[in-house]
Amino acid sequence: MKKVLILMANKTGTGHKSSANAIEAKLKAMGYETKQLDAFETLGELGRKMEEGYIPMTINQPYTWGMGYSLSQVFHGTIHEYMYQNCKVEMLKRIKEFNPDLIISDHGLFTRAISKLIKKNKLNIPFMIAVIDLVDPPHMWRDKRADVLFLPTEKVYERYLELGFKKEQLVISGFPIREDIPLRKEAKQHGEITNILMVNPSTNLKKNLKFAAQVSRLNQVNITFVCGRDEELYNALMARKAKGKLTNVEVLGFVSNMNELLANAHILLTKAGPNMILEGTRSGTAVIVTGHIPGQEAKNYKYVTLNGYGVKCEDPTKIYFTLRDIIDTDKLQTFLNNVVTTKYNDGANAIANKIDEYLNK
Repeated sequence: MKKVLILMANKTGTGHKSSANAIEAKLKAMGYETKQLDAFETLGELGRKMEEGYIPMTINQPYTWGMGYSLSQVFHGTIHEYMYQNCKVEMLKRIKEFNPDLIISDHGLFTRAISKLIKKNKLNIPFMIAVIDLVDPPHMWRDKRADVLFLPTEKVYERYLELGFKKEQLVISGFPIREDIPLRKEAKQHGEITNILMVNPSTNLKKNLKFAAQVSRLNQVNITFVCGRDEELYNALMARKAKGKLTNVEVLGFVSNMNELLANAHILLTKAGPNMILEGTRSGTAVIVTGHIPGQEAKNYKYVTLNGYGVKCEDPTKIYFTLRDIIDTDKLQTFLNNVVTTKYNDGANAIANKIDEYLNK
């Protein structure tokens, strides 16, 4: 039985873990032995601090985070070398313990560091990268030593060709979304009642509360607000419900039935995380991008707006009028019709097939 090691991260956003799960599920169904490795574990205490600091930094100090992201675009070589020097001993140990036939990374920080490690130690292991940024992937993803890079869209493919990557290195796979998210093939029909799903519209608590308050002003809507593991947000929303506010908003914490919630929704309000956006489009739901983490998520809204899947509205004082305009006109049905034409939300299947082809050629 051939083995595939999947490098990912558990705590730097949900996209890396979710993508790894989707790829792993496909490979296991094809008979491969797989192992997911949180690559930050190979950095020891440094990795623990980096992972634990990610969410607080992006929420509490977004501009500082954005500045750091901008610097990483310039000093990418230094960052790759830093990652290599700090992970090389433990990473090599983990690789040798599992002895994979192939390694794939879905985290941009573990790209050139890994290909360098493989080359320096003369390991005969193919290395692939699953790029999980939708519109303008950060410089950190670019590794010309990788055997294959899986790209989410044609636009990213064209950009990589401009950067000098070889055609045989690149596969337009789409984004790896887990299969339990329903793949909608026929457009949802918008009737008298509009089902609105809100999944952490912003990283800012005050903005989230304002979004909830403004959306709750709408008539003939069912509103579900999913807070995930954000207990502060959950408690704040529940406190407002206890005061008789947000009476038409169902507030949920961490959920295990996102597939059902998406299947029932006409409109998804969420920040510009690629995983949540693609889960929305896969389920045939119109998407309104309501926020973003500075840097890597800044341009992801274009995937929604340029393809006619929804709109961008990051100002909570404007969300009521934006939704009213969409719901009261034919715009919502147009978005619902367009979104079922997307071809980028079943990437795990393409990735697994390419890995299987590569290892059996």
